[in-house]
Amino acid sequence: MRMVTRADFDGLVCGALITLMEEVDSYLFVEPKFMQDGAVEIRRGDIIANLPYHPSCTLWFDHHITNAPAWRQHTGPSKAETIVPGKGGFRIAPSAERVVYEYYIEGNRQQATGDRKSEERIKILGSERMRFLLEETDKIDAALLTQEDVLNPPGYVLSSMAIDGKRPEDEPYWMKQIELLREASLEETLGDPDIKSRCQKILDDQEKLKKILLARTALRGNVIVTDLRGVKDLPDGNRFLLYTLFPNGNISLKIGDDSQRANTTAISVGYNIFNTTSKVNVGALMEKHGGGGHHVVGSCRVPKRDAEKHIREIFAEIKE
Repeated sequence: MRMVTRADFDGLVCGALITLMEEVDSYLFVEPKFMQDGAVEIRRGDIIANLPYHPSCTLWFDHHITNAPAWRQHTGPSKAETIVPGKGGFRIAPSAERVVYEYYIEGNRQQATGDRKSEERIKILGSERMRFLLEETDKIDAALLTQEDVLNPPGYVLSSMAIDGKRPEDEPYWMKQIELLREASLEETLGDPDIKSRCQKILDDQEKLKKILLARTALRGNVIVTDLRGVKDLPDGNRFLLYTLFPNGNISLKIGDDSQRANTTAISVGYNIFNTTSKVNVGALMEKHGGGGHHVVGSCRVPKRDAEKHIREIFAEIKE
């Protein structure tokens, strides 16, 4: 089986759980837009997690509101369950990892295999260590963080900020993350030299990132507008830092150059996690512009020549 996932924290944790439970022999890391555009070759036997659906896959796990219609396509119109043995799972959950976890835990309850290896894997999956990872992944992916979590990121929160899924040369790092998330404690994970080094860089670069955000951001009514187009050497890291700098805005509009596609602009919209008074369905809005996401956060990729038109239309929808 091949594991197809996204190289963000939720996607890598999905990889950790699935490789614990399934015999995965290879990996493919892709961004959602490539799946949406049909640019990824998916074959029978593939397991897709935290990405849009492809009809050739065997198992599919996701939690994004804009991908909900595909679940009926995958399971058939008669299936109302959120978990279907041999098909995967889908529900609007805090993380895709939670859907994966429920699939294997519920499947074990429904069917006792008597297989010692499977029972050992389920025991690990249900361990206190894995339940803690589940809770932390929910908190990170759903942005259920405090200001202290953002300003002084602890544990898995910091580790998640050190993952940038857009550089193919980072694949060995993503693979190491999957292995550590599957087999090691939080302390062991953070003590790994590679993880430790990248986490420290996030902390070291936080002031530099803060200065760039302040220089490139304006509060336009209720909307925090950040334009990072043309910025070179933007530090990786703390995507929630913006909301500590502009607490009066309730939604952000972030614009940048797409690092994976020439002549393409990346646009993302998200609720201020400390001021969640916006009423916009962000995922549905981004879907209109060729993207997708959740109710409170989403993104799209548009041709550079059309970017200003999309930005104007999106801003008009999110301003109050």
